[in-house]
Amino acid sequence: MADSAGEFTLNHTGNAYAKNDDDVVVAYANYEGTATGFGTVMGTLAFPLPVQGATSGTVTWTGQGFPPDRDPSTSFGEGTWEQVEGSHAWKINMPSLAVSDGTNLRTEGVVDLEAKTFNGQMFEA
Repeated sequence: MADSAGEFTLNHTGNAYAKNDDDVVVAYANYEGTATGFGTVMGTLAFPLPVQGATSGTVTWTGQGFPPDRDPSTSFGEGTWEQVEGSHAWKINMPSLAVSDGTNLRTEGVVDLEAKTFNGQMFEA
């Protein structure tokens, strides 16, 4: 099991929607907050809107961190979402989140659609 690299606590700030080249509507959910070692963080979860009744799918994260003691960093990861049964929440699993400073993380979190939050843990990958 990888060592914990900290946690992130993000608040939803808005959505945008667009069709991709495959004519699928993609939702872009924007978040901002803090993450251990990265200071203030802003980023976007992007996911193709699921067909009616879907309980899982793919997701990407693209973001930027502003640590107080070093240059800003960017990050990108691909993963999956899975609906938390009986609630308006999704488990987000990113097996690899590449950071521009050379760090590679694995993240696990929960998007709570009612609370408008995305909170979770980071691990060394």
